[in-house]
Amino acid sequence: MVLELLAHPDYLRILHALRRVAMRFSDLQKKLRLNPAQVDRALKFLRKELWIVPRVQPSSKGRLVVEYALGRRGAALLDSYDAFVQGARRRQHDLGADTVAEIESVRH
Repeated sequence: MVLELLAHPDYLRILHALRRVAMRFSDLQKKLRLNPAQVDRALKFLRKELWIVPRVQPSSKGRLVVEYALGRRGAALLDSYDAFVQGARRRQHDLGADTVAEIESVRH
């Protein structure tokens, strides 16, 4: 489960995007510049494994609005990832600047 998540940088990018605020599908797509298939695949995986949780609310127009929020598992994973990034920065001399930049790039 965790290794599958780490193998898909888009999944981590979505977790990072949800760290501060819940977002709708279209908001994630625009913010991260992903196509709908990428967002859909990521959200399905992240929901199934409880990394994120959907929040469903009625809109003023009577439709249901779904926002995705970071779940406890997702928050814990991001805390661990932050520690990993900090460790990579400390070892940049051994790892190389390009490797550290690649590790950090997942956050953006």
